[in-house]
Amino acid sequence: MLLSSPANTLPSVKMVASAITGTSIMPVSFRHQTSSLPSSRSLRKNVVSVLQSPYSDSSAIGFSSNKLRIPLKLNEHESEAFTNSRYGVIEAKEGISNPPIMPAVITPGGALDLSTVLFRNRIIFIGTPINSAVAQKVISQLVTLATIDEYTDILIYLNCPGGSTYAVLAIYDCMSWIKPKVGTVCFGAAASQGALLLAGGEKGMRYAMPNARIMVHQPQSGCGGHVEDVRRQVNEAVQSRQKIDSMYSAFTGQPIEKVQQYTERDRFLSASEAMEFGLIDGMLETEY
Repeated sequence: MLLSSPANTLPSVKMVASAITGTSIMPVSFRHQTSSLPSSRSLRKNVVSVLQSPYSDSSAIGFSSNKLRIPLKLNEHESEAFTNSRYGVIEAKEGISNPPIMPAVITPGGALDLSTVLFRNRIIFIGTPINSAVAQKVISQLVTLATIDEYTDILIYLNCPGGSTYAVLAIYDCMSWIKPKVGTVCFGAAASQGALLLAGGEKGMRYAMPNARIMVHQPQSGCGGHVEDVRRQVNEAVQSRQKIDSMYSAFTGQPIEKVQQYTERDRFLSASEAMEFGLIDGMLETEY
């Protein structure tokens, strides 16, 4: 049997003790790590704008290694390691519905989904029919952005086929109530009550893309039930049309009679026609 001497084991014990002591004083957080929750005044400065502003000739900043002072490209060794990693491959399993993977943008503070990037750049996108749930979300975003910074403009991007009259009026009331100016930009189409929301943006900040289509018409309503119920529903529909026609008249500067002619039936307008009528203030130029 071989017995090791204490003299031989002592260095090993010292090495283990040194390793334990060394790991015990390691800090929990990174030395230069900063908080991921910036203050309200520095919130906009911490986020890089990736969308070009329609109100100036400035180009988009974009995410670049020069701007962020970090390498955004993987070298050959890192790319191979990421490809071979089990986290780099998403496998579809039979019989299991995989959740959709939302696109993300890599920032110094971590990965952000697209909705968060838009929100931090004070952009709200409406791409569905507007119901009470959509209105609640948009209103909460407007109020939150106004609380963060009441002096910086907000943009609402619209590709909206319409929606509930009450829900759209709720969003418009919030746009008019908060201190920041709220501009509107139409992509694709703004129809029915979506056109009303487009025209309700801040004067001088209502835009449409050259190929966008705007459709205006009178409110639609269905009636049913007892005779008295039908009468009340008809009265409510008539009052809604009068209210919306008066709003269009105020937004466009057109007389109420001309507005009623436009909204009598579905009327589709190009961006130039909508600008001539007064629904928007300008078109955003594109290559085609």
